[in-house]
Amino acid sequence: MAISISNYPVYLQDGLKLDRDCLKSQESQNEGRKVFDRDSLEVSPLSKNREILMDRIKHTVVQSAASLSDMRAGILKEIREEKGQYAYSDVVNACGLSYARLYAEIEQRHKNEQYYETDGTSLTEEVEIEWLDMQYEQEVEWQKSCARIAAQGQAFQGNIPKTPTKEMEELEDAFYQARDAYMKLHRESRQTGKPLVLHNYMFGNSQMYEMLNRLGNLRERVK
Repeated sequence: MAISISNYPVYLQDGLKLDRDCLKSQESQNEGRKVFDRDSLEVSPLSKNREILMDRIKHTVVQSAASLSDMRAGILKEIREEKGQYAYSDVVNACGLSYARLYAEIEQRHKNEQYYETDGTSLTEEVEIEWLDMQYEQEVEWQKSCARIAAQGQAFQGNIPKTPTKEMEELEDAFYQARDAYMKLHRESRQTGKPLVLHNYMFGNSQMYEMLNRLGNLRERVK
């Protein structure tokens, strides 16, 4: 005997009775499966879009004006914890090392991946390096300003005859010498695989550092 359910023929063996409740249940399940399959097809593009969005967020770089100064402060904190204090030569070395480490991070980031700015535009390695250069210039100007203010205070108190203008210019040169020296170490480290570490380089003359170290409490000023 043949009957029709949802336009499909169903054949029953002779002697078997049709359980209508069972057939209705089966038909309901089939309809439910159709709805589920349709929803699955609709959700799939949403899942794909979500993956694309999460990947874009993962590859978005937020450029912070404090990233270099924060790294420099962290290096000086380690020196202070190890030695109890640090000198002006440590400040210069810490700035140079911070630049080289951030430069290395930029190179590694753009090695095989595409990154974006917060507005969604493409972010290139060259743009990030320009941003890093600007940070370093601002850091040097800030350090010179702090040293100049301390020197003016010492001169006002009569502890030194005048503000040491020559030493301030030598200090600026020392910071850029430090950047170049640590970038050379960075290029060498790419070949040898050695990590970038702090060195006790003396950029500029010792008299400049002696004068700068007398200007104020470095441990408080450069936090």
